[in-house]
Amino acid sequence: MAYWWVNHKQTYSQEVSGGYLWSPKRKANGAQSHFYDNMTNTRPGDIVFSYAGGEVRAIGVATACASSAGKPTEFGQTGAHWGNDGWFVPVEFRLLDRPLRPKEHIQTLAPLLPGRYSPLQNTGNGNQAAYLSSISVELAKRLLDLLNAGALASQLKGVGVGCAMEEADDRVEAQLAQSTDTPETEKEQLVKARRGQGVFRSRVESVERGCRITGLRLKEHLRASHIKPWRVSTNLERLDGNNGLLLAPHIDYLFDRGFLSFDDKGRILISNLLDRSVLAAWGIDQNANVGRFAAEQLVYLAYHQDCVFQCDQGTAAVLQPLVISAAGSVVRRGRVRFGG
Repeated sequence: MAYWWVNHKQTYSQEVSGGYLWSPKRKANGAQSHFYDNMTNTRPGDIVFSYAGGEVRAIGVATACASSAGKPTEFGQTGAHWGNDGWFVPVEFRLLDRPLRPKEHIQTLAPLLPGRYSPLQNTGNGNQAAYLSSISVELAKRLLDLLNAGALASQLKGVGVGCAMEEADDRVEAQLAQSTDTPETEKEQLVKARRGQGVFRSRVESVERGCRITGLRLKEHLRASHIKPWRVSTNLERLDGNNGLLLAPHIDYLFDRGFLSFDDKGRILISNLLDRSVLAAWGIDQNANVGRFAAEQLVYLAYHQDCVFQCDQGTAAVLQPLVISAAGSVVRRGRVRFGG
């Protein structure tokens, strides 16, 4: 798990209320930006501190990896100079009862700030050039102490993943529908692929014999599930049978949400965010080996392991020791509309 500091500036209300981060991929002059590139380094379970108006006002947890997205239309004229092609990261935010003014604690925070690409100046004012900055575990823990928000942070464990996935899929499907570069017949197959149907399912069935965990081979009772999620795949990957597994519905649920994955040798990986009683109730042997995967499948599995699976070094392991009581109001997720 990593920690991030986002300087929202003009788009704080849209991003926090909408439950996401968005940045252009390049600066207005076309140059690369370290702060924008950081968007692609976020992973599910990463903690995000939201800074705006001189205060840390919210804490969030990333619920999916970055995906390409047009500039949200609710930005209006804000950031009119930004390019439309950007990065989108869904984040489940909680507002803080007592925002923190870092400038009032700069003497203790300054030694923990990054040497390069810091979100704050040495004076304690925000770095106007910064958007998303990586910060150390030590700085994150210091911020949580000052915010008295340990319990609030621990509440973020595993939240919002399913909702964020569905919203991201809807967003990408809407963009696909508006695309003028994709033939209508291909669009139809791509939409069916999202639901594990059509050409994609046929191709998966030619690669996989049945559910690798339950052993069930009655294909009418199995789902064709993408290994690399549909929303972040290219059109070719969305229809590639090697990017799919046939899974029983309950296994599909765990796999899609990152509670379960497989290593390169076919061993089952179980997230520490999954209550072990689920394994017993659903008859899952976490020590089982499901067999080897083809080389073409391993490429997609590497993405699932890195960007979907909620690994044992995730949110819970770092935040469970923090037991300070705090209350936070839930920011209700808005419906976000994106440009083409």
